[in-house]
Amino acid sequence: MGMVVGLGVSIFLGRTIGAEGLGIINLANQITSLLLVFAILGFTKVIIKDVAIAYNKQNFKKVNDVIYTSYIINGFLSIIITTVLILISGNLANDVFKIHSLKYPLIIAAITFTPQIISRTVSAALVGYKKIWQSNLVDQTLSTVVTGTVLLTLYLINVNIDVITVAITYGVGRLVVTLSMLVYWKYLNRKNKKQKPAFIGKEMFSRGIPLLIVSASLLISSNADTLMLGWLSTAKEVGLYNIAAKLALLTSFLLQITVSTIAPKIAVLYEKGEIKELEVLVQRITAGLTWVGLLSLGIFIFFGKFILKFWGVEFTTAYSILVILAIGQFFNIASGPIGNILIMTNHEKLIRNVTIFTVLLNLLMNYFLIKDFQGMGAALATSTTTILNMIICYYYVRKKVGLKIIKFL
Repeated sequence: MGMVVGLGVSIFLGRTIGAEGLGIINLANQITSLLLVFAILGFTKVIIKDVAIAYNKQNFKKVNDVIYTSYIINGFLSIIITTVLILISGNLANDVFKIHSLKYPLIIAAITFTPQIISRTVSAALVGYKKIWQSNLVDQTLSTVVTGTVLLTLYLINVNIDVITVAITYGVGRLVVTLSMLVYWKYLNRKNKKQKPAFIGKEMFSRGIPLLIVSASLLISSNADTLMLGWLSTAKEVGLYNIAAKLALLTSFLLQITVSTIAPKIAVLYEKGEIKELEVLVQRITAGLTWVGLLSLGIFIFFGKFILKFWGVEFTTAYSILVILAIGQFFNIASGPIGNILIMTNHEKLIRNVTIFTVLLNLLMNYFLIKDFQGMGAALATSTTTILNMIICYYYVRKKVGLKIIKFL
């Protein structure tokens, strides 16, 4: 449902504010998404892992310690980042991206920065509690549904929908998500004994920082194309590219849900030494995801232009970008939860090094290819480094963990 509503919102925006307006909104969202990773300090994976193990042992004191520590550290950082982002929003819009109308969407996004930090913390804890669909429902679907509902209401009562209106609507959706997360988390822990939580910052820092580097590197890699297009090209090019990327990444929601579902299982099975059971689990999931990836790739190759017309005729020029990105996404989904396997089996530093290498390569390729080929160049850089990252991670999962992700390889 979230996927369908998200596509509907995207099509609606493409037809109301056009490729340029869509590009501005996406740039504002991408900038805040990148900053969110730095504010969360890699704690998301730590929370999932620690809460999963603590919940399995019914150690609710540990759960409270982890969440309490995350609130203090990440909340403090988010307030600082919010303040700085508001102060420099004009410089980013005018001097860096040279898109003057980007300033106020950035300010609006900055105001909802701290609530998003809270949402991500609680969402990770819900995954550790094995509340997978609840986490995805509130963390991803609800925001999209609220945004779509507000936009539809404004349209029906003949309110002029421009870039600022859309930015405010996204902000409302994020606030609703945060409130929903907090209410559900309180309900879930209503029977737990009230114990004063302890601050375990040193413990979480020691394990979170390597993951911060991984998370930041991955997000830089996934957002470098959009951000560098905004820097080296135009807002319209960003809008066209974003729709192609949104379509190519449609199947990623299956991968995200799969990773969320089995990440706690990987941590628990590995801790128990049940490697064979873990291998069978991962192979079955990867096989299913591979078929999904092949199906989606075929659809985009044969029907890509027809699908892009839903956003408007101007978006059909993004067909080649869509196909290139879909090829990269096929390899991404076919590799299953390969990156999370390394994280959940205590190889955080290894995946950090791999990710840093591929991100640096991604940035270099984006810079040189965008200058000559614009959106097409960004797609080539993104897909190439995505495939390379999967190949390297597969090698280390076989060598360090001893797992065959694909049965015949």
